[in-house]
Amino acid sequence: MLNLKRLQYLDAVYQYKNFTQASEALYVSQPAISSAVQALEEELGVRLVVRSSKGVTFTYEGEQFMIWARRILSTCEAAENAMRDLAGTAEQRLRLGISHVLTNPIVPMIFSTFLREHPKAQIYLNEGSMNKHVEMVTGEMLDLAYNAFPTAPEAEELEIIPMGTMEIHAVLHPDHPLARLDRIPLARLGEEKLIMMDAQSKVKELMSREFERHQVIPDILFNYDQVLCMANLVRSCRYVGIISVAQGQQALGCEGLAIRPFEEPVVFDVGFFLKKGRYLPKLGWELIRFIQENTLRGGT
Repeated sequence: MLNLKRLQYLDAVYQYKNFTQASEALYVSQPAISSAVQALEEELGVRLVVRSSKGVTFTYEGEQFMIWARRILSTCEAAENAMRDLAGTAEQRLRLGISHVLTNPIVPMIFSTFLREHPKAQIYLNEGSMNKHVEMVTGEMLDLAYNAFPTAPEAEELEIIPMGTMEIHAVLHPDHPLARLDRIPLARLGEEKLIMMDAQSKVKELMSREFERHQVIPDILFNYDQVLCMANLVRSCRYVGIISVAQGQQALGCEGLAIRPFEEPVVFDVGFFLKKGRYLPKLGWELIRFIQENTLRGGT
């Protein structure tokens, strides 16, 4: 049976590629680190590391073993954290990713109501695109994300909790000719200078597909990740912005501008997603229930 302490020592060597730095990081002696690595090599029957004047390199066998070692250590840490959480002794902390366009009204609800009901809780927000949050959730840098739903193969690693839909709209200066229309034919955008959301967003992904389907070559001047920046350019330069709007909600930052849907609606699903098989703290499930209850009442 593998010894967890030895795996921790080996992981430190893998991280620092240096026995001295690994021992200093773990506050143990260097001989203890060397002895643990040697014991693992004898137990496994393969050489894991090679020392040289330039530091430590891992053999092919060592690299392969580290994949398993890190899985074991991660699983043990997750199990320990889960039990602390269930026992009520863990720090109430949640790392939450949220889409640029979903911050209103979700973030105000979290800070004005949810955290008031959970005074010891800490929620660390990361605002970003769908693809960015998929990477961070699967890489275990976020516990939970509230964003557009990814498609296969990314979705295969995720547990998805639907919350609603969003529709993509054009954002226009009130004096723009297209603002006179109730719904805009997508082909008309081929005549306009566009401001699109950043390349990692679901909006960019869907609009690129629609442009191709309608044989439109878009003139995209700028990719934005802040709605206020896009709105200011629409106001001052008469460009056409592209944004997604939750059903029943206003586009925060676009006050005074004309927001028009397309002739053929471009709609996508949004909700929470987390990594399959990874423990989500109780605080995360309580937040999901809170958002579900409040968005249902609010008609989002």
